[in-house]
Amino acid sequence: MLKWEDVVRALEDPNYKWRTVRGLAKQLHVSESVIQPLLAEHAEEIIKSSIPAVSGEELYTTRRHYRQMTSVWDKLASGVTQTVSASSSSSSSSSSSNSSRE
Repeated sequence: MLKWEDVVRALEDPNYKWRTVRGLAKQLHVSESVIQPLLAEHAEEIIKSSIPAVSGEELYTTRRHYRQMTSVWDKLASGVTQTVSASSSSSSSSSSSNSSRE
């Protein structure tokens, strides 16, 4: 039976910054349906990228691995992007709610 510790080791493989469920399943020799519930169960320990892989698949890493693999500049840029995205979402929500009142 696959243990969470095995998934963490695969997520923190130094050859990768981010992992897909497919990549994890392949490395661990299990089906994707075994990996997905473990990721959901341990959601507080992982980060899901806001940008998907080129293939369109979701990307995951552990919080610890993200801190180790990401430069300060990348973290700052990510924070700015997330802030801008959140502001844009709020603005468009406000705009749509204002236009529905008119």
